[in-house]
Amino acid sequence: MSLYRDTRFNGKLVRLEDVIDEIYDRALKTIDDGLYELLESKDDDEFYMDYKEAFPLIVEKLQKFHDLED
Repeated sequence: MSLYRDTRFNGKLVRLEDVIDEIYDRALKTIDDGLYELLESKDDDEFYMDYKEAFPLIVEKLQKFHDLED
């Protein structure tokens, strides 16, 4: 995969790698916040185990979605 050196974001010239990093950070925060919100009623041990199990499954589903687009 080849990344373009520069792209425009809100009219500013930025590196595509910077855009990817920003979107990654936003996606990570969204997944993390969603898991905390939906698992908040669990005790600490159960929360940790469910969080640890759910996170990679969410990423796997995103990858499958992406693979269908190719």
